[in-house]
Amino acid sequence: MTAEKKTNDSLDWLDKNKTLRMDANSHLFNEERRSFHLSRYEFALEYCEDKDVLDAACGTGYGSSLLGELAKSVHGIDLDSDAIEYARVKYGAEKVQFEKSLVENTAFEAGSFDVVVSFETVEHTLCPSAHAMEIARLLKDDGMAIISVPNCWGLTDHHFWDFSESMLVEIFGVFFAEIELFYNNPNNQSGRMKGIGPLDDISRPSAECILAVCRGVNKQRLKDDRHSAVMEEIYESVFRRHRAYLALFAAANVRQSPYLLVRKDVVRKFKTLSKIIRETKIMRVFR
Repeated sequence: MTAEKKTNDSLDWLDKNKTLRMDANSHLFNEERRSFHLSRYEFALEYCEDKDVLDAACGTGYGSSLLGELAKSVHGIDLDSDAIEYARVKYGAEKVQFEKSLVENTAFEAGSFDVVVSFETVEHTLCPSAHAMEIARLLKDDGMAIISVPNCWGLTDHHFWDFSESMLVEIFGVFFAEIELFYNNPNNQSGRMKGIGPLDDISRPSAECILAVCRGVNKQRLKDDRHSAVMEEIYESVFRRHRAYLALFAAANVRQSPYLLVRKDVVRKFKTLSKIIRETKIMRVFR
């Protein structure tokens, strides 16, 4: 396949998947949202000069490419094969490489990176603690992690967790002694502090996303069997969610198993429950 054909195929893929995937350098997307997504990479760039960097859940690779302008090397990983192929075609370079990988359990040697960035990732995983632990394992002793999460967005079709400042600090505080927090807002939002700045009592209520710069990695909290740690957390998360759903069904007097819903009135009740869950963010209690 010629380079031109690969490029055209990648652009076609992005156009078809633009509701799920973002390339902040592409005019397929709104300029303000592109700027918002780029802003956290621009923030991270100053920490990456002459560093070995991992971009965990790199998506289409636009951020990895930006970090590569100053970094010594950048490895971008993502579980989506098509996203990785797009990243390789458009942004692959001598010191910017991409490969398919889980973020919770990678093949890299311990202590491989000076900086790990992972933006808008941890809310998607079934095992956020394992993700934080893997970041800590991959960092050098004096390394740092730069993380971002949506701030209290509620659950969505793609967010398994409703992250907040307290949840972010609770999970990453296990593995890092120092966590410095920042707000991250679009530049076109009225009534909000724009851009990126220190998170405080004034900026906290209106922060769309939260950025965390994590230092002082604690290697003593790492577990030897990473695979088991991932699986244990997945089972714990899923069964906690399962029990919470059963409680919701019981509270709504749904007598049948939620897995055997066939009557229209019960289906309507299930849809109503789901709507309530989304609107009231009740799923936070499922943690």
